[in-house]
Amino acid sequence: MHLDGFFFNALVREIRPQVAGARVEDVYGSPRGSLIIQVRAPGQTRRLEIPLPPRSFFLSQAPPEQKIGTPLAQTIKKHIDGYFCHSLTNPPFERLATLAFSSAPEEAPGFFLHLEVMGRQNDLFFCREDRVIATTRTAKQGAARSLLPGDLYSPPARPAKALPLHLESAALALLLSLNPDCSHALLNAVFGLGPLLAQEICAQAGLGPVPAHSPAQGAPDRLAGVLADLGRASLEEKAEPVLYEDLGPYWRPLTHLPPPERTFSSLSAALAFWICRSREENREGQLRRQLAKALATAALKAESTLAKQKIELSRAQGFSLYRETGDTLLASLAAVPRGASAVTLENVYGGGPLTIALNPALSASANAAFYYKKYNKYKTAAAKVAKLIAANQELLAYLDSLQYTLEAAQSLAELQAVRAEVEEYGLVKGPRPIKAVKLPPPDYHRFFTEGGTPVWVGKNNRQNEWLTLQAADKEHYWLHCRRSPGSHVILCSKAPGEADLAYAAALAAWYSRERSSPKVEVVWTQVKNVRKIPGAKPGQVRYTEYRSLFIPPRPG
Repeated sequence: MHLDGFFFNALVREIRPQVAGARVEDVYGSPRGSLIIQVRAPGQTRRLEIPLPPRSFFLSQAPPEQKIGTPLAQTIKKHIDGYFCHSLTNPPFERLATLAFSSAPEEAPGFFLHLEVMGRQNDLFFCREDRVIATTRTAKQGAARSLLPGDLYSPPARPAKALPLHLESAALALLLSLNPDCSHALLNAVFGLGPLLAQEICAQAGLGPVPAHSPAQGAPDRLAGVLADLGRASLEEKAEPVLYEDLGPYWRPLTHLPPPERTFSSLSAALAFWICRSREENREGQLRRQLAKALATAALKAESTLAKQKIELSRAQGFSLYRETGDTLLASLAAVPRGASAVTLENVYGGGPLTIALNPALSASANAAFYYKKYNKYKTAAAKVAKLIAANQELLAYLDSLQYTLEAAQSLAELQAVRAEVEEYGLVKGPRPIKAVKLPPPDYHRFFTEGGTPVWVGKNNRQNEWLTLQAADKEHYWLHCRRSPGSHVILCSKAPGEADLAYAAALAAWYSRERSSPKVEVVWTQVKNVRKIPGAKPGQVRYTEYRSLFIPPRPG
């Protein structure tokens, strides 16, 4: 976001008439981490929102949110609750705004809220007269302006640059002769400019890079004119708020860029939209990383457990040898010397002699009983371990499907659906459960074949299960990528033609992990042949009487 001095001018002048003279009703923090100053103007309540750390401020149009009593908000509220917003000011072209508060409209202000948006150092200072009461600034050793509670407030020093309205063409001619880059020359000399606006001024003046010591004819005059026009526009409330997809909001359209993504009725609306979208994107990124880490950890744990179980199974699978040993001992009791620690006997099951370790303190029959006990123990263990291995393999397949769903999720809502499923099965900790509410039908993908037949595609495991086992007609057709996680696809037809089946199969291939493959094997059968695996996780099914085909993935 390019909140330069020109943008800041326009923003302050847009907000000033809407808060000046209004009475402070409340001060609180929002769930989004902003400071909210709620004021009551004649006939209307307004909420001034300052995101923290303070990189902008705007009048919020969103519905009221949960109020959070942060220490900063409570401190400010204690001093100005019921006070009036005496004024909102800023030095021209500086990214510094001051809200002044007084006990009555005709009284002199006694409290001030200073907002400094300096790029690298953005801070908020709440003061009684000149004395700092509360601030967002943290202590930094050796800082030129510590400005902690109890210090006297002083504004930041202004750079030694010319104001846009006071820069004459002669000075601009000298700048251009010293610096071959027009926009860079302006940035170094003109106060309040950012890189974006410097490029715009050069473009409006018809200048690109200027050769050193040879400015174009009339260039200084054109630059001075453009600077003056833009400076006056920002001071005279002539903003035309726009939003650029990658750059964010700006106070006016820029001719050197492609057309903006959208326009707004106010700068506050543009800032609120951009910050809300940025927060959502940040939340998406954080949630995606959290879920990816949780799934990777769960998969690693399951794989480690599975490896141990396979080792245990290989040990237990030799249980039949213990029965052979016991039977051989019982068949040759007379041939076993008393007190022997080992004996070699002919295996009653064939295969030659069998050397058997013995406990010298036990009789031959007691040694046989020992081997029968081990036989029964390992026989039971082998069956249990085999079941545990199957369960772990199913868990790994389920985690793989969740990982695919996470990779395919394209919105915060889809990510939250994955999180809900992950939380339910204890892979990440979630909030305490609340009373269940009836949810609307899942927002799955909907397509149509050339003949108009609907095709439904699930976005996650829950949607897959809901579509297949609840929503679909039992006579309709179910498709899925074979041997890979992917979406359940329902072709809503009882007698589909080859073209419709091929269309739905291409979708099943596309909405799977095999999307990048040249051809994917897709299975299809009627919905009535698909059953949920008893006790399995969402979306895990068995199917019978199926056919398959290899088909290139297509997005529909």
